[in-house]
Amino acid sequence: MDATKLKNRDTERRLITYLRPMRWLLYSGLACAAMVSLCTVFIGWLIKWTVDAMASQNVGRLNGACAGAVALVLVKGIFDYGQNYLLSLVAQRVTTKLRDDIFAHLQSLSLSYFSQHRTGNIMATLTSDVPAVQNMAMNLRDVVSAPITIVGSLALLFYVSWRLALVSVCVIPLMAIVITRIGRRIRRISDMVQINLADITTIAEETLSGVRIIKSFATEQHEVARFSSQNERTFKTVMGGVQKSAKMRPVIQFIGAFGIAFTMWFGGIEVAHHQMSTGGLLQFLYLLNAIANSASNLGGINVARHQALAAAERIFREVLDQQPEVKERPNARLMPPINGQITFHNVTFSYQDSDPVLQNVSFNVEPGEVVAVVGPSGAGKSTLVDLIPRFYDPDDGYVEIDEIPVKDVKIQSLRRQIGIVPQDTWLFGGTLKENIAYGNKSATDEEIQKAAYAANAYFIESLHEDFDTVVGERGVRLSGGERQRIAIARAILMNPRILILDEATSNLDASSEALVQEALDKLMHGRTTIVIAHRLSTVLGADRILVLDKGRIIETGTHTELLAMGGLYARLYETQFRAELPPAAS
Repeated sequence: MDATKLKNRDTERRLITYLRPMRWLLYSGLACAAMVSLCTVFIGWLIKWTVDAMASQNVGRLNGACAGAVALVLVKGIFDYGQNYLLSLVAQRVTTKLRDDIFAHLQSLSLSYFSQHRTGNIMATLTSDVPAVQNMAMNLRDVVSAPITIVGSLALLFYVSWRLALVSVCVIPLMAIVITRIGRRIRRISDMVQINLADITTIAEETLSGVRIIKSFATEQHEVARFSSQNERTFKTVMGGVQKSAKMRPVIQFIGAFGIAFTMWFGGIEVAHHQMSTGGLLQFLYLLNAIANSASNLGGINVARHQALAAAERIFREVLDQQPEVKERPNARLMPPINGQITFHNVTFSYQDSDPVLQNVSFNVEPGEVVAVVGPSGAGKSTLVDLIPRFYDPDDGYVEIDEIPVKDVKIQSLRRQIGIVPQDTWLFGGTLKENIAYGNKSATDEEIQKAAYAANAYFIESLHEDFDTVVGERGVRLSGGERQRIAIARAILMNPRILILDEATSNLDASSEALVQEALDKLMHGRTTIVIAHRLSTVLGADRILVLDKGRIIETGTHTELLAMGGLYARLYETQFRAELPPAAS
């Protein structure tokens, strides 16, 4: 068995595990599908009886045949409803569970996964791949109904006229060859379509998120052209798949029509020689048409199967089989209430297959101490603070909090005691209340208000809906300073013992900066704080400064001590910080 078949079999086996909890619903739906097929076959008998009764002018038999037809169609309708409802229920539950598993697993993955995978690819998994699996689940009825219809109809064909049946079934192998060959091509095209759809999603996500930059640089037409170009490539790929899929039905229908035409000719001779009744010939043609339709449905199943296998294989490979790099140890314990001591022991870290970003970094931060981290771009400042809440794990060395290695404790119990205020504040599209209480869902309205006012977020009082005001996607309805104060309120409400700040005032105007800085001063009071410093005011307010360069701490001390050293910090002061001083002070 080749590698592709083995991979397909493994993918099918994993998909079946999603069906297993709903197997009785599935069996019931498939039983209904089987009954629909049997009704379809028996309608062929009724056609023969009806036509023969008309030919023989037997009114009683005609009445019975017509009444039987009405009853059989009614029964078929009941089972048809059952198969559609039950199999749709199975398909919806399978895809709901699959989406839940994908989203939950994404939440468990480390930050490194999201830095290595495009957002468009991840979104395409939910928006394109899952529906492909759902489409296959919806077509499960044909897996049962088509074979039953074909086998049952063939049995009746041979019963009615074995000579005519032998002539008619010659076309079936041709249908099988066409279905198999086109199905393989569709599988390959399906992979290409998903890749192109992921590219479109990525471009759309980038342009919608960066619309302010696009408009500021007047590059709307460039983005339209970029999107249109990718859209055209996707269109051509999709149409290639549509073309291959569209070829299947006409070819199968032509083969079937040819078989029916030949059957009518041969059957007409049989009727002329009184070896078959007219009703028998019509019954034969009806059953032959049922076989052709079922064979066409099997072709559709094959297309859906190849598309679903391609989609499922991507779901498993790109998401569900990915493992988080930061894993919780089996014997991990809860992090006790933190005092706030942070210690790095000879920490070395590198991103995948890259040079070390941090090299043999060691330092200690005492509880309640404010430490500023400065250095040129790319020195490793953000990576340094990302190791404290275990967004990443060091390659060598270890990080301790209160002399407890962070690898030894449960991740959530660690992170819930660490507050982070980033430079680029992210707010969710709900209300102000929901955003402030994001890290503390059990907070009361009074606690939320106190946190907001402690963060100088008094602007909330001027809003029409107060704390129930919807902030819009990513907080778009608020100014930068307002968003930062909401982020600070969110951190205050968590009441963390350790605080990590990526200089939350660096992108604000003077008036907003003053309000945010005052709120930060309240937040930092009595807490161990590590600040990635971009401004002189933050550096001057720190108890100690760590100077990073090329992943190493090369200097440490107070502002005055570091200036006296005349090293990298002194040069940064002259080029980056000194310009902030008023003319008289400088």
